Amino acid sequence: MESSQNPPPLSSSEQKQKESDRDTKLQQVWLSRIKEEEKAHEEMRTRLEVVEDVYTNDFQGRDVLYVPLYWQVVNVEHVGVYSNQPVPDVRPRNESSNPLFKAVSRVIGRGLEYCIDDQTFDDNFNRSVDDYLAMGLGVIRVKVDSIIIENDTGEMDFFNQPVVEETVGDQTLRWEYVPWARFGWQPTNSWTDCQWIYFRHRMTQAQIRERFGRNVSATKDNTDTASPNSWQRKTFDIYEVWDKKNKKVLFIAKGEKKPIEVVDDPLGLTKFYPVPAPMMMNLPSEELIPQSDYDYIEQYDVELNRLQERRMGLLEQIKAAGAYDKGIPEFAEMVGLEDGQMIGVQNLLARMSTAGGVDAIYWLPIKEKVDTLIQLTTQITFVKSQVDEVLGIADIVMGVTKASESATAQDIKGRWVGIRLTRKRETVQYTVREMMRIMAQLLGSHITPENLQRMTQMELSEEMIGILQHDTLMDFIIDIETESTVAKDEDAERRTYQEMLNGVAQFAQAVLPMVQQNLMPADVSSAILTAALQPYSRYNRDLDDALAEMPTSQQQMQQMTQQTQKLTQELQQSQQTAQQWQQLAQKLQMEATEAKSRNLDADTQKKGAETQEILSEIPDNQVKPIK
Repeated sequence: MESSQNPPPLSSSEQKQKESDRDTKLQQVWLSRIKEEEKAHEEMRTRLEVVEDVYTNDFQGRDVLYVPLYWQVVNVEHVGVYSNQPVPDVRPRNESSNPLFKAVSRVIGRGLEYCIDDQTFDDNFNRSVDDYLAMGLGVIRVKVDSIIIENDTGEMDFFNQPVVEETVGDQTLRWEYVPWARFGWQPTNSWTDCQWIYFRHRMTQAQIRERFGRNVSATKDNTDTASPNSWQRKTFDIYEVWDKKNKKVLFIAKGEKKPIEVVDDPLGLTKFYPVPAPMMMNLPSEELIPQSDYDYIEQYDVELNRLQERRMGLLEQIKAAGAYDKGIPEFAEMVGLEDGQMIGVQNLLARMSTAGGVDAIYWLPIKEKVDTLIQLTTQITFVKSQVDEVLGIADIVMGVTKASESATAQDIKGRWVGIRLTRKRETVQYTVREMMRIMAQLLGSHITPENLQRMTQMELSEEMIGILQHDTLMDFIIDIETESTVAKDEDAERRTYQEMLNGVAQFAQAVLPMVQQNLMPADVSSAILTAALQPYSRYNRDLDDALAEMPTSQQQMQQMTQQTQKLTQELQQSQQTAQQWQQLAQKLQMEATEAKSRNLDADTQKKGAETQEILSEIPDNQVKPIK
């Protein structure tokens, strides 16, 4: 048998050369992948840049936007899909009655509320929602902010340098807006199959030195729309690549021979990426390439702008203008007269006769232009209604309703718009839920217990910390309260609560007597009440918890009835005892009042007797009557 020989160990220079070759190859691989991605999505990005110009009216002098139609549409839809901060709803996945799990749920919920209770949260997410509704692509990411405090230990190391100990100060989680044009993903037909993504950062050389400790040879941002003196032209593109397959994060610059930095999985998330699936719309069946709604209304927008341009031109032409005979120059002064005002004209009749009578004044015809203006206005209204039909923006949402319409008709229209926006609203809510779940993981894995206690104002036991540092997504359901992200209809909510109270009252009158008389099993009555209140329990988590703890058997119902009867008897006994004590107190008060009255009478009699005794000792001639 031949003995295998181990290769000789590499020298330090050979090891460095091997690592250098490996890094060079890694750089080439990722530059090639980024180039393929940019080529695959080039047509999409070029088209979305045009759409963004229409949305923001940023044509740089190339065109004129007379009607901001698409901007109006996006703003109306934005209110319908996101207008309020989400309300996190955290519950144990299993053992919902376990007090420890309930406490951990409250910690996670309070931690999420603390992190999203910030103005920058809404600012960043609103921008992402605008990108989604306008361009069809919206991206938001989670970041961990930690303040590192350096403390001098007073010791010296081997090189006689002071030893500095780093500790974690304040921490928080935040949402960061990602511009749609600076987000890239592996060309594929499903987000599940996407193995890498990147964020393209704009960074100045000063920022690059601060972040990576050196200058970097990177491509400049030569944005066509940027002016020569724009800050954008002074920045360089740095690609932050998240490699899901190898659990690595790489920082790539196109002018470098090696990756600037390679980091092992920095967050340790279940799905690796610091972003949920990007908000995309109008996806084809075989590609993960979004398409904006503007593609479906572009012709209407072009027509509308053309109509508005013609209308504005006609408005400039419709004016009271004409000519007059110079033989009567006073006609020129008549144009500036006020209502009811007149001027005197010397020899008017004779001069008018000489000038040709009424033909001495000629006014430009405007009737035809006014009729054309009316037709243009009608056509503009028609085009807008066509856009509303295509995108599902009903007239009641646009604030255009008829006085003859009933409140019921308007309510039906409002619900129909909600149905048309359901798909977009669900996409936004799914993104919020996924972001909450990512943040919940980071609360347990990256936020220190001290900072978590500061955020939540709750004491954390060792058991709670152990659960939090475990896989939170396996133990808890992270959700958001239904419709908490959209504007509330207070009238509809009030009617809902009233319907719920009426239903409970009818249930109590009709079903509970049957249960007490053993005509209906308790579990059936509990199931009926739970099913009846299910549509309403989403408004109140306490109600949902109470329904889950309802008795579901006859024995439990009897126990509850017995407990209720016992409590009633105890209450009656307490009331009787209170009445007895009250009667005793009243009796003692009456006796005290009578004793006080007797004491006053006795004191009065005593003083009268003393007065008589004193008077009897005084001679009569010394006693004078009082005047």
